[in-house]
Amino acid sequence: MRICLLFVLLLNVLAFAGTPLQEEKAARRAFIEKLDDAKKKFLADTRDSLLASLQANDVESTMRYVKGLTDSAYGDYALDKYELLQIYFLTNQLDSAIVTLVRDYDEHMYSHRDGYHLSYYKKQWYSAFDDKLIEFLDANMDLTNRDVLQEQLNRISNSDISQEFKDLAELMKMEFSRNVIKNKSVACFAEEVKKGRMSDLCAQRDEIYQMRYGVWKDDFVDKDSVYYDSLFSMFASFQNNYPDSEFRSWAIKHRHLANQTRKRDFRRQHYYLDRLYTGGIGGEFFISPSNSDCELNIVLQYKRFILTANHGQDPDFLDGWNVLLGVDVFENKLFKIVPFVGGYNTWMAGLQFEFRPWISEMGHDAPIGGYLSLKAKYVFKYGENGGEADDYKKHSKHRFYLGVGFHFW
Repeated sequence: MRICLLFVLLLNVLAFAGTPLQEEKAARRAFIEKLDDAKKKFLADTRDSLLASLQANDVESTMRYVKGLTDSAYGDYALDKYELLQIYFLTNQLDSAIVTLVRDYDEHMYSHRDGYHLSYYKKQWYSAFDDKLIEFLDANMDLTNRDVLQEQLNRISNSDISQEFKDLAELMKMEFSRNVIKNKSVACFAEEVKKGRMSDLCAQRDEIYQMRYGVWKDDFVDKDSVYYDSLFSMFASFQNNYPDSEFRSWAIKHRHLANQTRKRDFRRQHYYLDRLYTGGIGGEFFISPSNSDCELNIVLQYKRFILTANHGQDPDFLDGWNVLLGVDVFENKLFKIVPFVGGYNTWMAGLQFEFRPWISEMGHDAPIGGYLSLKAKYVFKYGENGGEADDYKKHSKHRFYLGVGFHFW
C-alpha cells in the first residue's frame, strides 16, 4: 500500500512539475490577483484617455499615455504589443513600429541549444481589456488583414527613416508574404474549438495567451527557389551592412529558419522521391477500346512487388476474380512500368504503363499522399471461352486497355 501511495505521489509530482510556461502563467495569475478594483479602474481610465487622444489626433498626448502604460508595472496586461504596434502606425511613429514588430515577431520563436526549430513557437500575452480602444484600433488599423500590413510596411520602406529600418521593413514584407498576424479572438479560440473544448485561459479575459503569428492558410503555396534565394540574399546583406545592429542576430536566426522552411517545403512537395518503389494501395479501372471489355482492380504494392485483385468482364472469357503479381521495374515522378502475370478463371500476362498527371503534397495531419494515374496495358489472355463455357473450349486473345487509377502512398 505504501509503495502504491509513493508511486501515485511521484506521478503527481511529475505531472505538475513546473515548466517555464506553467511558472509564467502562475506568476501572471498571482500578479492579476494582486490587482484590486482601483488599479484596474486606473488602467481602464488611462486606456479611455488614450482612445480620446487618438480620436483627436493628439499625438503628443497619445504617446504620453502609451508611455505611462508601457512603463508601468503592468506590462502587456495594460497594453499589449499588438495594440502598441497599431498605435505606432496610426500616429506615424514608423521607426518605433518596425522595431516593435520585429522584436515581437522574433520573441515568438523558441531558441534551443541545438538550433531553432520550426515547430516550437512562443505564445504572447494580450491585454486584459475588451474595450472601445480595441474597437477603434481594429477598425482603423487591422493588421490581421494582410493587405493592410503590407501597405504599412511599404510606408516604412518609402519613408525617410534610417536605411536600417527600411531594410528591416523589406525583410518583414518577405516574411509576411507567407505569414500573418492572427486575429485576437481567433488566436484565442481556434485551437481549443478544434479540440472540442474551450480553454480556461480563453474564457477568462484577463489571461489571453496565444500565438500572435501564424502561417497564411493558403500559403502552403510553397515558395519556389527564387523566393528563398531572394530572402537569403536579403538576410545576408542585412548581416553584412549592419554588423552592430540590434537585429543582426535576428537576421541570422531567421535566415536559418527560412532554410529549414525551404527544406520542409521541398520535402512536402517532393516527398514522392522517397516513396518510389516503396508501395501503396489504390484502385484502377480499365476499358478495352476494341470490345468494351472492362476491368476493376484493387492494387496493393509492397516495395517493388504488386499484388492485384482483378475482376474482368470479357465476352470472350469467363467473368470472375483473378489474382495478378507484378513487379515495379521502373518508376519516377511521372512514369511507371509494371510487367505482371497471374489469373484464375483466365490466365494472363502483360505489361502496364502508367503516367501521373497529378501528385498531391504530403498531408499536413497524416504522413500520406496520393496520385492520379492514366494507364495503358497490353494483356495476353488464355482461358475458357465465355460464350461456349459448356464445351470447356480454351483459347487465347490479345487485349489492349486504357484506364485510370488513384493511389495512396
